Amino acid sequence: MIGALTGLAVPETARAGTIAVVSCKTPAGAPAPTEGWEEGWTGGPLPDAGDSNECPSGGALSSFVGDREPQPGSSGPYWQYTPPAGDLIVGGEVSAFFTVPGAVSGYGGASGLLAPKFLFDGADWLGGTNAGSVEAAYSLVGHTGGNVWIYAFCEPPGASCPAGGSYAWYWSVADMKSATIELNNSDTPQAGSVSGTLLAGTASGTAHLDLTASESGPGPGIYAVTVFVDGQVLYNGTPDGNGGRCTSVGHDSSGVIEFLYATPCPLSEQVDLPIDTTKLSDGHHELRVTVTDAAGVAEAVYDGTISTANRTTVSGLLSSPLAASLGGEPTYAIVLDRRSAVLGASLTRSFGASALTLSGELRNPAGVAAPGVPVFLLARAGNHPANSFTVLARTITDGAGRWALHAPKGPSRQLRIVDGNPAQDAPAGAGVGLTETVSPTLGLRVRTPGGARLVFSGRLAISPLGTPRPLVIIETRTSREWEAVGHSIRVRANGSYSYLYASSPLTLRRRFAFRAVTPATSLWQTGSSPVREAVVR
Repeated sequence: MIGALTGLAVPETARAGTIAVVSCKTPAGAPAPTEGWEEGWTGGPLPDAGDSNECPSGGALSSFVGDREPQPGSSGPYWQYTPPAGDLIVGGEVSAFFTVPGAVSGYGGASGLLAPKFLFDGADWLGGTNAGSVEAAYSLVGHTGGNVWIYAFCEPPGASCPAGGSYAWYWSVADMKSATIELNNSDTPQAGSVSGTLLAGTASGTAHLDLTASESGPGPGIYAVTVFVDGQVLYNGTPDGNGGRCTSVGHDSSGVIEFLYATPCPLSEQVDLPIDTTKLSDGHHELRVTVTDAAGVAEAVYDGTISTANRTTVSGLLSSPLAASLGGEPTYAIVLDRRSAVLGASLTRSFGASALTLSGELRNPAGVAAPGVPVFLLARAGNHPANSFTVLARTITDGAGRWALHAPKGPSRQLRIVDGNPAQDAPAGAGVGLTETVSPTLGLRVRTPGGARLVFSGRLAISPLGTPRPLVIIETRTSREWEAVGHSIRVRANGSYSYLYASSPLTLRRRFAFRAVTPATSLWQTGSSPVREAVVR
């Protein structure tokens, strides 16, 4: 759609080729994935120590060393973040809590953050005289590459820490509460097979631009396609939301766009863009297409010239013997038949039942049937006065002055029947008007494959979807209200969606009721799926 910019911002190139990956907790406080983090041991597993991942339930990535059994020295569990192959950590921030209670006879623990930048500095809390706790946000700016570790150790003066030697039940605890890790990579988006009716001959109405956008691995994948005509943005959108993964969750303190995954967007996709040419002047125009990846790297993939023609006269499209014989623009009366008249001035329907056939008779000023006169059905999406009417259907009255016009399924819209002149900016009061308010059809399926995981899928049935494509939110019913589950999901180009949610082990064997909802837009009302129940396995 012309000027379709709302809701999507092309990633700022605050640092070219950089993406920020959010772990454990989003900036809004919701649980986030822990992709890239793996648990491990220094010196092998200990008898009273370990790691836990409580991020799905709002907790932290934790490592601890207990004191109920003897513990080998300078050994302990850790959580390690490893960037994708070819990516380099260049910044970010880790929010963590470290505590060491201290012990008798010089025994103690150590917990902290370890990275090439830090080595063993103020981010580490050692035992003995340095016992205590600290909670802080540690900057990764200046990171020199490699990995990041959050660890907990036992630090004895000899071979091992004795059982019961700590002032608490543990020697050390390390909690990683959230992390934003900036990754720099050299991948560049590209496109091939650029074609479509927008480029073939003279384009009119809604033309299509087709291309294959791609990027080599590890990514981060194709985030946006932007179409410029004569330097003005004609289209800007995310072609594939990748099941909700290719949706930004904000920007970090350096202005780098944040995602929940290191490769959030598809590495390759077929893109079919509907381009409305009716607001362009007839003639030649300069076309430029850019593809932007999730790290903010934008590449121009097409520069060329297109030709458009939309200002065809009515007489050139349809023959109107009566209008020609009158030598002017006559005024007719549009009379709806009974079936159309009972619809009234407004109606509310679902998308599946939104198609309409309107019919009636056209009469001249003397009240006599008017044969051979063009009649048009105009449509304006939504109720925004800035939107223009476009021709949805056309016909010519028969010998008895009768006409019938069909409106296919569509979103909320204003319909207007006019005679003789298909002006897109039809004046208020011209012809016969009807307002149709449409709600989308939204499906939901819930699967429980095991491991406290839930898989939600379905389809938002309405067309056009608009730009950017709409969001679907999964909700579960509590005793008082419906609450959101995880993050919102952007539907794919065909309206389908899928979302894998890692639930807490505390939900195992419990039954929950779910529904999917989509917020209202200028094109339709709020939509809701049927309620589905599932038992977490």
